[in-house]
Amino acid sequence: MGKKLIIFKIGEGSFESGFPVSIRLSHDDTKELLVETEGRLPPAPSLYQSYTDWQYSYRNLTSSLRLGANTTQVTNVSVSQCQEYIEVLQRNLNQWLENTQLQSLLLDLFPYLQQTDFIRFIIQTADVRLWQLPWHLWQVWHRYPCMEIALSKPNCQKPLLHDDLVYPPKVKILAILGDRRGIDIERDRRVLNSLPNAEVVFLDQPNLSELTPLWEQSWQILFFAGHSSSKNNNQCGLLQINPYETIDIQRLKNTLTKAISNGLELAIFNSCDGLGLGFTLADLQLPQTIIMRESVPDEIAQEFLKIFLQAYAKGESLYQSVKNAKAKIQDLYHLEEQAPGSSWLPVICQNLAVEPPLWSNLVKKGSSHSQNPFLMVKNLWEKYLSTKAIFI
Repeated sequence: MGKKLIIFKIGEGSFESGFPVSIRLSHDDTKELLVETEGRLPPAPSLYQSYTDWQYSYRNLTSSLRLGANTTQVTNVSVSQCQEYIEVLQRNLNQWLENTQLQSLLLDLFPYLQQTDFIRFIIQTADVRLWQLPWHLWQVWHRYPCMEIALSKPNCQKPLLHDDLVYPPKVKILAILGDRRGIDIERDRRVLNSLPNAEVVFLDQPNLSELTPLWEQSWQILFFAGHSSSKNNNQCGLLQINPYETIDIQRLKNTLTKAISNGLELAIFNSCDGLGLGFTLADLQLPQTIIMRESVPDEIAQEFLKIFLQAYAKGESLYQSVKNAKAKIQDLYHLEEQAPGSSWLPVICQNLAVEPPLWSNLVKKGSSHSQNPFLMVKNLWEKYLSTKAIFI
């Protein structure tokens, strides 16, 4: 059982003309490169339309959403139509990805992969339409049950942390509970309060000026529950932090940059239509973000959060915790029967310059000095000089 990292990088192009693509396979722990190859994805002019067909049908089905949408009556006819759209989407996606050139590239990877491997498969692209596609429906990877797919932008860098950063004895979580009209946010509060070795601070329906703790203190996890949405073709994200105030996540650019330099490693947006949030935060080099691709039924959001955080806090990796939560929701709950596609909405947005931490890493890293050899040498030298000064 090994750990592998596959980076599937898609360059500039279009569904009408095709996309250049490169594939990089490495060991996820040692970063030893195993395969690097490149080719091209062919045109697929009907693929994105099949996604929007499902999207429109799905949005008309879902009720009790974390998005303030109007409730619509679920009928067997509309559910079956939504399921048919998923089948068309899956067929079009696989036809696109089963072209001869791409298959020849994948043949170079398979000798290095075992079915028991833990695989992080990261789609790296600046095209937000490609972020929307349900890549987990790519059938060739179904033989690898421990694979989880994440999204990334092409430009990434390791965040610069403050020199004096010290990790606390408990995982510090700042939980923003926004506008809760039509949804049950109190279940999210109970889940967060039940986490082991965690210190949770709640901001309940704050106004903009009350978000100052995000700037002034150090947090490992930022959590938001409430209503959110995307705009400008999913390239911007909006948060309704209280019943009267909706803010563009760009408004918090400086605050979030400060929070990242103070040690923020993970943001969880348990709210609707979050691709705009993930797409924007990727530019700030936030290490990891978990968002919901589309409007999400309240029960799905609540159960995902509970199952994911319980597994993550008990020692499972971030990726496996997300994967297992989605799988459990799909198998054990009936929401898929009412809103086909709802169980695969959660997705990780990954900064490729950062290793996804275990829960225990969030409290056992010590100060950033212990992580930076240059700062260690600097501190030892200063200590030596101060000691020498005493005896002189």
